Amino acid sequence: MPIIDVNGESLAYERAGSSEPLLLIHSLGTAAWLWEEQIRRWSDRFDVLAIDARGHGRSTRRGGFSVRNVAADCAALLDALRLPAANVVAISMGGPIAAHLTDLAPERVRRLVIADSFATQGEAGAQRATAIAETIEARGMDAYARQYAADTLVEDGDPAHGEKLVASIAAMSAEAYVEAARSVFTADVVELMRAIRVPTRVVVGSRDQRTPPRLSEEIAGLIAGSDLQVIEGARHLANLDRPDGFHAAVDPFLMSG
Repeated sequence: MPIIDVNGESLAYERAGSSEPLLLIHSLGTAAWLWEEQIRRWSDRFDVLAIDARGHGRSTRRGGFSVRNVAADCAALLDALRLPAANVVAISMGGPIAAHLTDLAPERVRRLVIADSFATQGEAGAQRATAIAETIEARGMDAYARQYAADTLVEDGDPAHGEKLVASIAAMSAEAYVEAARSVFTADVVELMRAIRVPTRVVVGSRDQRTPPRLSEEIAGLIAGSDLQVIEGARHLANLDRPDGFHAAVDPFLMSG
């Protein structure tokens, strides 16, 4: 897994394929591994980059985590690799990060997919971040990770997905996870999403209980010209839960550009 130094951080990323760049931005507590199936499917058509956000996976967190500085890291990665404008697929916390990326470096984003995400969670987001911090302090990262995976993934999914999700979250420091959760869940990117002018598709699992479909409906209403696809049977990490449904919703959009 290559490591690149940008913005004072050492950032790990996966890269596969060639041709047009496709940047993948993962969810809170995961890393580039979240996109293994997508990297396999898309690398014959795109130059796929899946970044470990700072504080996640093998990336450092020297300068702290915020959705905006992770967006700046994404732009810096594309710059350092001398890549042209990229297609971007972002899931969960990746949605606010992608909104900031289009604000910081609009020339870097060619086409956008936002999955299982939100523009704002209002007061509920702040309450959620506080609850996460309290749970982790009381129970520790391993117990939190196990409960999170059980509550997040579909009941009939691949057990390996749950194991990877638990290991990924449990490997993070409590400080790093709580800091990221506070930045993510209190993010308000309503105005940034209103300003997005690139072709955008919004997708969401029909059973997503963490960022329910109404939040994706709000995103689609904010971004001019965007559309919404619902992935039947998927919960919050639709690409893991229902990969075929996820690709049926996303691939035609990516390939149409």
